[in-house]
Amino acid sequence: MKIFIPTGSSIAASLLLASPSGISAHPGLDPNQASQKKNGDPCPFIDQKQQEEANERRGQGYKQLPTRGLAELRTGDGGIPDGGFAAVEADLIELMTQENADWPTDDGSYAGLMIRLAWHCAGSYRHTDGRGGCDGGRIRFAPESDWMDNGNLDKARMLLEPIKAKYGSKLSWGDLIILAGNAAIKSGGGPVLGFCGGRIDDSSGEDSLLLGPNAAQEKIAPCGTLEMNGQCLNVERSAMGATTLELIYVNPGGPVDAPNDPVASGADIRKTFAKMGFDDKTSASLIGGGHAFGRAHSFTSGFEGRWTTAPTQWTNQYWNNLLDFNFTLTEVNETGKKQWIPDNGLDIFMLTADMAMVADPKYRALVDLYATDMDALETDFSESWYRLVSSDMGPAGRCIGDTVPDARPFQHGLPSSPSSLPDYIPARAAIQEYIEANPEAAVGFSELAAACANTFRGTDYRGGCNGGRIRLAPESEWEHNEDAATHVAVLESIKTEKELDDVSMTDMIVLGGITALETSNDNLNLPFCGGYVDAATGEASEGLGPRIYETPYITITDDYLVKGLSMEQGVALASAPMVTSKWYKDLQSTGGDSSEYDAYDKALLEGDLLKYVEKFASNEDELIKAFESGWTYMMTADRFGEFNMNACTGVNTPTVDAPASGGYATESTLLGGVLASVLMAAIGLFQW
Repeated sequence: MKIFIPTGSSIAASLLLASPSGISAHPGLDPNQASQKKNGDPCPFIDQKQQEEANERRGQGYKQLPTRGLAELRTGDGGIPDGGFAAVEADLIELMTQENADWPTDDGSYAGLMIRLAWHCAGSYRHTDGRGGCDGGRIRFAPESDWMDNGNLDKARMLLEPIKAKYGSKLSWGDLIILAGNAAIKSGGGPVLGFCGGRIDDSSGEDSLLLGPNAAQEKIAPCGTLEMNGQCLNVERSAMGATTLELIYVNPGGPVDAPNDPVASGADIRKTFAKMGFDDKTSASLIGGGHAFGRAHSFTSGFEGRWTTAPTQWTNQYWNNLLDFNFTLTEVNETGKKQWIPDNGLDIFMLTADMAMVADPKYRALVDLYATDMDALETDFSESWYRLVSSDMGPAGRCIGDTVPDARPFQHGLPSSPSSLPDYIPARAAIQEYIEANPEAAVGFSELAAACANTFRGTDYRGGCNGGRIRLAPESEWEHNEDAATHVAVLESIKTEKELDDVSMTDMIVLGGITALETSNDNLNLPFCGGYVDAATGEASEGLGPRIYETPYITITDDYLVKGLSMEQGVALASAPMVTSKWYKDLQSTGGDSSEYDAYDKALLEGDLLKYVEKFASNEDELIKAFESGWTYMMTADRFGEFNMNACTGVNTPTVDAPASGGYATESTLLGGVLASVLMAAIGLFQW
């Protein structure tokens, strides 16, 4: 059984680190010279010349911190600003109607522009691998800043600069951008559920490279190289969240293979919003609620017009307009793009993606509802908007601020850890006793703990072992977890027999893994952070299963990136449960062509991973150090503490009686080497 099937895919980190540092763009502020590409057409695969031009444009922007290594990207601006988020929001509401000569308002308000900025910052999030979203504020940098869908959003950021300067480093750009969207909605009388603060700014756009378009993205989400741009979602097993490179969702004028077709557009909308984990109600209420505000401009998108006659006010006019008027497909003179104009001459328009709301029967039912029931629209939109801007933030417990709403279903909340921890010494003693009597259980316990943690994604803070969802469907039903239920049942029986009522099953799973691993190697010293809790359902695991890509090397290196593991940690974890240099020596000597190794092990001999195989083959001390840090990270990565902190940092809850000489006894002290031969025989079964 391979519990640790990789659950990610990408390129080597070396490709990420070699990318240019992004600097936020401010191309000329004259609307007649506004940044644009051939909007609406499927974007070409970016070539070197285009990239060089983009780099040159970024040099005109306001300065940001220089690019730093991946491990340092979470040290940027963030926190609760002086006066709280309410003070920032008040300033933003005032900003909405303050005319700026460098970039004029639409109809006397910047609300539509700020909603678009927040939406496009958050809307890059995808459920497939947790990438994207506004945490990090990477819309300020390439590649996102250069996407054709984000044309002229640098002007929106320019308008926000004085507020960012006022509140300084305690206010992140990510939080400011989402607050600007909230304030824009409120300024027009619209509903806002609350605000989940706590985004930390990145210093470059490196973590968005895999959103594309570039060669790195093509490794895990091939589209441009397959000549499928505009139909990216039809590429099997692709992580892509949008139909088209450089777009947030869909082509507004309809699919490339069915232009101006509202029915086909509806199918695309449903498919791309599903990549965010959204259903029809969420996507429809967002589209119509967002289009209550603002205008489209031909110099930005190729389309021209407003969706309602009151584009600065929250109304349900959008829905009524779809029902009340006949629309005719018309060409925009300046760009040749086609949009829908009402036959009665009213000064509004609709995109083909809007017309999908009435052409698709399921969306049409929601149009009928929202046209007549303002309460339903406000409830659904406020929930959908909050999900849109908060999906990349993880559990509600990570949110900071005074207006954080109760945990929503998409945040998959867990009970709080107990304020007073139980005594874990009897629990570990019972597990040790069982392993001593049943040596083969050590392999199963270590695999179970590893599989429990293996779903964690550092990209959107989802998954991990806290909650013990490996006990529940769907995780318990995944093929590579086929033996997990057996090991869970053993630990449950130990818990019941020893009357360990205050110890959670997740505590037992993690403790079982630590006990087994420390037994396998006298030199391992793995801390235990008590206080894991048990989830009641396994719904939070939907979408967290294995992600397998073109080659094992791409799959495992991307898995490290998604989890937040370094390559060194990932390679070290591959040798469990024995964790010895011999595993790496044998891997090298056989070239991986042995029954002891599989394709993912063999991939460790490629690219940037090989140097760690060589290192661990010759230096077991370095292997032990890397394994301990990687294991501890994976077991505690989802134990969220105060803002941007981990609750388990520096914690090692006692699990064995301290010997007279001080310190805690280890498994090797208690059990000796009785299990070495069993674990060595099973080493090929356990893979990270």
